[in-house]
Amino acid sequence: MMSFTIDGKEFDPARIDTIVRGGTVEEWTLSNTSPMDHPVHLHVWPMQIVERAGAAVNGVLWQDVVNVPAMSSIRVRIPFDDFTGKTVYHCHILDHEDGGMMGIVNAT
Repeated sequence: MMSFTIDGKEFDPARIDTIVRGGTVEEWTLSNTSPMDHPVHLHVWPMQIVERAGAAVNGVLWQDVVNVPAMSSIRVRIPFDDFTGKTVYHCHILDHEDGGMMGIVNAT
């Protein structure tokens, strides 16, 4: 049976998984080593898709939910502005999220 984790860890509401600085821009690589797609949603901040499967994205493409295909990766740029505090990122497939595929991000 497949486990639904982020960075090998199931969701723990008492743990901060990622700390970012408010007012900064970060680039994240979302990697999927599983045999199924995972649409990833980051609450509060939209993501700019920069690269898909190693190929640069033409133009500026902003998305609220980013599909990370099976056995692939996506690179996104995230401006962490207009909000500080804790929120979550998770797989947008409810069964996967409920199975533990969620993390907490804290913008300081």
